[in-house]
Amino acid sequence: MVADADALNPMQRAVLDALARTPDWSPLPTGAIDEVRRVLHDGLAPLAPRYTQQRSLWLSKSSLAAIHACEESFLVTRDSFAWNASTATGTVLHKAIELSLHWRGDPVPGDVVDEALARLADDQRSIGDYIEAIGPAERAQLRGNVVDLLTRFEECFPPLKPAWRPVTESSARYELFNGAIVLGCRSDLTLGMPGAKVIVDFKSGGIHPRHREDLRFYALVEAMRSGMAPRRLATYSLAAARADVEDVTEGVLQAAARRVIAAAHALTEIVHNERPAIRRTGAQCRWCPLNAECEPGRSYLAGDVEDEI
Repeated sequence: MVADADALNPMQRAVLDALARTPDWSPLPTGAIDEVRRVLHDGLAPLAPRYTQQRSLWLSKSSLAAIHACEESFLVTRDSFAWNASTATGTVLHKAIELSLHWRGDPVPGDVVDEALARLADDQRSIGDYIEAIGPAERAQLRGNVVDLLTRFEECFPPLKPAWRPVTESSARYELFNGAIVLGCRSDLTLGMPGAKVIVDFKSGGIHPRHREDLRFYALVEAMRSGMAPRRLATYSLAAARADVEDVTEGVLQAAARRVIAAAHALTEIVHNERPAIRRTGAQCRWCPLNAECEPGRSYLAGDVEDEI
């Protein structure tokens, strides 16, 4: 990634420095990726006979995070997703960033966000019903929040050149055992070609250590599906104008594979009532429907522990 540094502000130059390829970088060898693949397949093989292509075990960033956070909460919330102001803000922002990358002329944030809202409102398979149902004040607040975040994105990030191969909302999946087990993800932004990609995840608030786990999962999916590992991972806080970066090594991919294996076994065991679900406290307690009956969760919330979500 090379840009005219003199035309960039300090925040934009910091992004370039964080994502740039170092002179000593070299791609992971095929043998390292093959070893990670072997570990992943061996670890999941005992579960494969329990699933089929029609009734597959689908593992995503959110399901992995939920199962490792609190198994009881995962069980009661896994089929109960509902849109709210926070999730809607993130979805509209991602659509607005996507549109801004291909906007003809100067992309005024308000105009881009209006177009993003209009396009998403027509999507009846996803957020469309939520956007249509909220009142004028809620819609205005949603628009204002996204305009603020898109403005920060334009202030923080250098203009993304076509030569960098920028892709937003990039979906990827890796199927094991003829589709019986599937790993799926959607990256906020990818830059570069296979074998040297940078994967970026945007956060409206602060950066939490678990965000690295999310991106490691993205890296695992990319490496397994393409046979080429991405080069670098970056969680970018629009609020702090700061990137948390990590190079993709064999150790990073091995850690991601072990986390997937552990989650897959735990999910299978508790969904099929083979053992009791484990209750754990954490940020998930804030929205968990078990709060009324969960003493550890109430104690955690009473402590008002800071935990960026």
